Amino acid sequence: MKFRKRHYFLFAIVIAAAFFCIIRFCPDKTLTAFMNRQYSTRFYDTNSNLIYIMPLEDGLRREYYQLKDISPELVRSFIQEEDKNFYRHCGIDFLSIIRALVQNRRAGRIVSGASTITMQLSRIIWPRKGKATVTTKAKEAVRAVYLEIKLSKDEILELYLNSVPFGFQVEGVVSAARSFFSTDAFSLTPEQCAALAKIPRRPTEFAPQKTYSYPARCPHFVAHVIESYKRRGEVIPPDVTLSVDSALTEYAELLIQQRLEEYKEARIHNGAAFAINNKTGEVLIWAGNASFHDSSHAGQIDGVTVKNQPGSSMKPFLYALALERGFSPTSVLPDIQQDFGSDGVYVPLNFNNRYNGPVRFRVALASSLNIPAVYLLHQIGLPEYMEQLYKLGFDSLKGTEKGTGLSLALGSSEVTLEEMVRAFSVFVNNGVLLDIRYTKLMETNGNSGSTTKKPVRVYQKDTAHIMCDILTDESARSLGFGHASVFDTPYPSIFKTGTSNQFQNIIALGATPEYTAGVWMGNFEGQTVIGQTGSSIPAKVVRALLDELVKQNNSGTTAAAFRQPTHYHKRRVCALSGMQPADCCPSVVEEYVKDGEQLAVCNWHYAENGRIKIRYPSEYQHWADSANFLGNSSAEENKNERNTALTITYPRNGAVFVYDASLPSHVQALVVTAVGGESRNATLYVDGSPVGTASNVFRWNIPLSPGDHTLAVTCGTEKAESYFKVK
Repeated sequence: MKFRKRHYFLFAIVIAAAFFCIIRFCPDKTLTAFMNRQYSTRFYDTNSNLIYIMPLEDGLRREYYQLKDISPELVRSFIQEEDKNFYRHCGIDFLSIIRALVQNRRAGRIVSGASTITMQLSRIIWPRKGKATVTTKAKEAVRAVYLEIKLSKDEILELYLNSVPFGFQVEGVVSAARSFFSTDAFSLTPEQCAALAKIPRRPTEFAPQKTYSYPARCPHFVAHVIESYKRRGEVIPPDVTLSVDSALTEYAELLIQQRLEEYKEARIHNGAAFAINNKTGEVLIWAGNASFHDSSHAGQIDGVTVKNQPGSSMKPFLYALALERGFSPTSVLPDIQQDFGSDGVYVPLNFNNRYNGPVRFRVALASSLNIPAVYLLHQIGLPEYMEQLYKLGFDSLKGTEKGTGLSLALGSSEVTLEEMVRAFSVFVNNGVLLDIRYTKLMETNGNSGSTTKKPVRVYQKDTAHIMCDILTDESARSLGFGHASVFDTPYPSIFKTGTSNQFQNIIALGATPEYTAGVWMGNFEGQTVIGQTGSSIPAKVVRALLDELVKQNNSGTTAAAFRQPTHYHKRRVCALSGMQPADCCPSVVEEYVKDGEQLAVCNWHYAENGRIKIRYPSEYQHWADSANFLGNSSAEENKNERNTALTITYPRNGAVFVYDASLPSHVQALVVTAVGGESRNATLYVDGSPVGTASNVFRWNIPLSPGDHTLAVTCGTEKAESYFKVK
């Protein structure tokens, strides 16, 4: 008999132990979901300044602290007020139940409760449905014991203190301490601890008036970070230290506000600034607008992530690709009137409506000339350039391929300021595109907040170094911008600006070896900016931000210069032709030449009767004879040698024009031009019929008429033909 009793006793112990283990170690979906629910994240900037506390649904604030970070006095106050025997019961305090029954019976009403902290927590995790009854109380008691098995006493207490409701859209002692006493949960006085412990019983009676003003600094950036966590389906950690410098961001907002006030009559109502650390990819400045609270000008829209046309600020990416596709710093690009394409004519113009003829690669980029950029894109090909832009992180362009043309060279497609700054940093980062980080590099709590894009080499090192050299060249920039003091920094820096069509967007990018910054200005209403305000406005803001960043980094004039290319060396070249200078070349400059590259001797300049004259290649003859030419060559001088083949230069073969029936036919004319030939006279035939003969300069005006047409030009025994279409 004793053996059987012992056997049953051991069996009961085994069953109890098994039951305990099942409860203890088997996951509970409801409890797990509750423990992993979202709390109000505290966001800190790079200098550990609290800049934002994230509200939850309906503005609820519920922060989380570990038990060790909560005032011991506050913990004792809650235990004293709610559950004196907390550490001595198993979730149910039977002595308190007996005492409550006696007190309530004597009073004839409920004057005392017997709910333990564990029972209150169970009620928070599994809320009651309907009124409190004996059955619901029994369920809460069972669940309290269940929680005592699942969790330790400290885990229960920590979870309770961070979840207890205080009314007024406040849950947990951390948010309560902040909301009611403007302090954290470790700095409460004993009196405040006692007062806070009473509030959960009757919030409307015991809660003091809320006095705390929650911080809301860097609102656009914080909102973007929160959204990035949501897109990844991740729970945001209780504490996140961002990489952003809130003081610098507010300085950027102030600078933008000053510029907007200065140019408010020009319809410039919005602006944004973005800056990163080139070594780590950390975001340092994120000012989505001049003022988040400016409802009259859509202040809550984030200009860092809004897509706008970047204008000429996109050109460096094309020129860098050209260097890797056969062009060189000594290449000469045509800045002359010309059309591109065969399925629709595209005729670009420079911003000043002037043509500069042959322009060296360096000058064309630094002075931001339009026609050479379109020429490069036409030579390289739109698909290849688009693929390069994808490598640079321009995801905004994906899906726009069909509607994109050669105007992409001039920044006609819409991208974000964040994409522009990140891409521009490749030149000072030796051709490598960095990952963008939203949190400090030492952040260990949760996800880093970075994008999913990883560092990738986009350009060769030498390409990046040459681009930096060009974008710092003040003399090369002077053709387009003169001497702009805003670009004259005491530290190494590169700049690029851009203006979209109709001046709707003005943008500036700048970079030092350590930082890259960008500023966009315009308006979200899509209105045309009044007056040619120019991109110098955002450029001044970029300059001020770089000044401050360099100052804080204590680099200043001691900063190292940009690196020089390894496989190139400087050589003297003709400033006009980019060739090896001849004795009669009047202007010589130094330019990078690839190791082993042989330069032809310049044959553009020649001496005649003691004067230096220019013999332009045939494609520049019409430009040289036009009013745009400011040099010393006349038509007669330029025509003294015709050793090039007869060519119809305009319109290009296969060009397509559109006839506008709403306009008078006599104003819709086409200029036909040709160069070369063995004679000074040439005759034009349209659809087989002669139109006229031109001398020296081969140019004819012909009317447009719908249909397919053929052109033929004869010059001596030579003949050139092409066709065009008018829709």
